[in-house]
Amino acid sequence: MGHKKQLEFLTSKFEHGNLGHAYLFSGQEGIGKKAAAKELIKFLNCSGFSAVVIPALRPAEASGEGGKAGIQGESEKHSGSPVTAGDDKRVMTEKPCRKCINCQLIEKEQFPDLLVINSINSESSIKNEKDMMEIDVAQVRQINNFLSLTSYYGGYKAVIINNAERLNTEAQHCFLKTLEEPKGKTLIIFICSKPEILLPTVVSRCQTITFFPLEVYAATSEEQQVLRELLPVMGSELAAKFNYAKKANLEGNNINVILKVLQRYFRNLMLENIGVAEGKHQPYSLEKLKKIISLIEKLHRQLSFTNASPKLALEILLMEI
Repeated sequence: MGHKKQLEFLTSKFEHGNLGHAYLFSGQEGIGKKAAAKELIKFLNCSGFSAVVIPALRPAEASGEGGKAGIQGESEKHSGSPVTAGDDKRVMTEKPCRKCINCQLIEKEQFPDLLVINSINSESSIKNEKDMMEIDVAQVRQINNFLSLTSYYGGYKAVIINNAERLNTEAQHCFLKTLEEPKGKTLIIFICSKPEILLPTVVSRCQTITFFPLEVYAATSEEQQVLRELLPVMGSELAAKFNYAKKANLEGNNINVILKVLQRYFRNLMLENIGVAEGKHQPYSLEKLKKIISLIEKLHRQLSFTNASPKLALEILLMEI
């Protein structure tokens, strides 16, 4: 499991009785923020964690009286080395154990004291039979109702809001009272790659934990194919760019995949431009790269929160690059 420093910080807060009720896990997409959230919740609810007592030899046994060979054989069988006289040893098992029923149910997102919110389950997504990239007020009411119920196991009730930047304005306003007045052992984790989209009143009520990539990002085969198709288009005439936008499949999440691929591509070019990464000479100035990246982020926000046309958004971007 990665993000060791972030998890150690949070588990230490819990062990000292200072764990907050709301956290904003901020960082780029696909770096394991949700996995880290589930790891923390496992830590809070693990039922396999315990202290294993290894009995020490009594003085008579250690001196050889009462059958030394037989006792030593038993100790070697269990520990791999002879047990010496002294106090019993308490060995703490790893927490979370990741093997107990609680840990397994949390990993599968089936734990009764865990609620995971995704935009694909919003009313608009169900109605349109596709992910509308919006978390609505009905889902926040579901959260409020979930947190009002008594914990099934008597521990923490936890909520993970995946892609929290997709919370619409009404949903965020509905959330404020819950964030201000949490009930009992409550843990709310916002998983967010664009915290600037959230209302300041929501962000200010959370403690932000920043996550960084664990390693160099490896594009999926789908993303590699998208980039292969885009590279020749970027250097072509406007007619070819408009033709690409016209023929591209922009249904569902496809437009977001294209924007993500281009965002990573131009960020890499910017790193090469400032000398952080090695690369061949490229035709974009640093200011131009900043402008393109800013435009991609702006288009992504508009597509997420308005009825903007994906085709028009792609055409605007292609004209810029």
